[in-house]
Amino acid sequence: MKLLRIIGVVHAIGVFAQAVFAGQFLSGVDGAVSGHEAVGWLVLAVSLLQIAVSLSLRVPRGGTLPFTLSSTLIFLAELLQAGTGYGRFLEVHIPLGALILGGVAAQLVWVFRV
Repeated sequence: MKLLRIIGVVHAIGVFAQAVFAGQFLSGVDGAVSGHEAVGWLVLAVSLLQIAVSLSLRVPRGGTLPFTLSSTLIFLAELLQAGTGYGRFLEVHIPLGALILGGVAAQLVWVFRV
């Protein structure tokens, strides 16, 4: 369970960093786009790792099936997020980013409550 908590913290930090890089880019810092892209790929990798680790755990209270399902949905949302970012579909990319941040924050609370 400790490993899942560490992964959850790293995932949340990565998603939050995405918002920071996006804000910097929208403020005119051109170099922030490359940071936004690099952290985006890192977030996807951490998301996959989170799914793998949650599949391997057995948690007495509530189990990990809901957590694994929500992790999978967030991963799919993050894949869509990458596609909309590269496609410059900001009317989807920006609100989806906010939803992902909320979902990852909720997962972080869940993993520390179990």
